[in-house]
Formats: sequence, structure tokens, C-alpha cells
Amino acid sequence: MDLLLSLLGMAAIRLPVLIALGISLVWVVDTPRGAIRTVALWALGLLAVATLAGLALNIVPVWLVETGNYGNVQALSWWLGGGHFLLGIVEALGTVLLVWAMTRALRNRARPAA
Repeated sequence: MDLLLSLLGMAAIRLPVLIALGISLVWVVDTPRGAIRTVALWALGLLAVATLAGLALNIVPVWLVETGNYGNVQALSWWLGGGHFLLGIVEALGTVLLVWAMTRALRNRARPAA
């Protein structure tokens, strides 16, 4: 029961980000097809994958502690740290791609007549 509550708590922490990504996805899908839309969709996909993978990486040590495998937690700490580092890189790439798409879309807007 404690494991289930821990897992639900970790999922609840990530829920606002997942909701924001879902809303963003709906907005981007409703735009005209093109390179900017494709990059924005890739960026949102990367951010969603990084968020869900981060949740999975956080579940592993909690699950190991709950099952009493304390030695495995210590053995996996380097791997989990490396995984979190890679997820940080994926999140950074997703953010850069999203900002690139946003700035390209804003620069392509028609300039108001003076």
C-alpha cells in the first residue's frame, strides 16, 4: 500500500507538466503543416518522453527500497544518475527546439502596416 501511495504521489507531481504538454500538443496539432509545426511536435514529444522517463527512473529506487533490495539501490545509483543526466539533455533539447519553433513562427508573422 505504501508503494502505491508513493507511486501515485510521484505521478501527481508530474501531472501538471503532462497536462501542459497535452494542451500544447492540441494547440500545435491545430496549426498549418510545415517545418515549424514539425519541430514543435518533436519538441513536445521529447519533453513528454523525458517527463515520463523521469517518472520511471524515480520509481525504480522507491520500488527497490520497498522490496528491501537496499544493496541494489546503491549499485544502481550511478546508472540512475546517468539516466537523469541524459534526461536533462533531452529536456534541454526539447526546450531549445520549442523556443526555435516559437521564434520562427513569430518572425514569420506578417508585419503590421505603418
